[in-house]
Amino acid sequence: MYLFGRSTCEKQDIKHVEVCGSSANFPAKNLRFKVHDKSDDEIFVIQIAWQTSVEDAIPTIREEMARRNIDVPNNIKLRVEDPRGPEKELEPGDKISKHFNIDHIEEGLILIYPQ
Repeated sequence: MYLFGRSTCEKQDIKHVEVCGSSANFPAKNLRFKVHDKSDDEIFVIQIAWQTSVEDAIPTIREEMARRNIDVPNNIKLRVEDPRGPEKELEPGDKISKHFNIDHIEEGLILIYPQ
């Protein structure tokens, strides 16, 4: 019995909890999306893990578009609308987190460009 905590030989138990493609270390974030040049200007929210690559996020985005009865193009390009400057294209290998300030994620908007 150890009165003062864990044994120094005991390994720390680290578990990852999968939630919508996220884990305890990289929790999912609610990201706002809009199809560029769509007449209704509908903005929708998709929960995506913060450290997900753009390439890995595309299937989730396509599924949500289909679920909302939005035409799903064969190819999608993503750009981030930035109120402080020009739009930035998200490259396939980029992490979603690269393009957002975690403290102000609600200000970000990802534009979907059908190709």
